Order: sequence, then structure tokens, then C-alpha cells
Amino acid sequence: MIKIGQVGTIISGDDAGFEVRILDDSESTGGYLICISRSFNQKSSEGYDDWVEDYESLVGYFSESNWVIDWS
Repeated sequence: MIKIGQVGTIISGDDAGFEVRILDDSESTGGYLICISRSFNQKSSEGYDDWVEDYESLVGYFSESNWVIDWS
């Protein structure tokens, strides 16, 4: 399950070891913002973001990245 607004750790797949947070951007763009960082607690940490147009595309993004996320 993909948890919106919660930080999770990518434990396998692309970007393993990074953290991910999904933001619901439906009011502005109708889609979802995917934020990826070495550590959201460190301001200068390496990171990047991506955007998908809807929930179905978000699921596809996770699948294509082969992500397994620890949401705890």
C-alpha cells in the first residue's frame, strides 16, 4: 500500500536506502508529488522529486522502480 503524506524508507529497488514521501497535489495539479531524499531530517541531504498525474500512474511509478517501502 502507498501511504500519502508519510515518510517511508526504500528498502529495495531503485534508490534503496533513500526515504520517500508522497504528497497529494490534486488541488493544484491533480496529481502526486514524489519526494525522495537521503534524509528528510537533514536540509542539505541529497534528494530529488518527480510528479505523476494520477493514482494509477503513482502505482505504476512504484512498480517500475521495484520499490519495497518500510512505512513504519
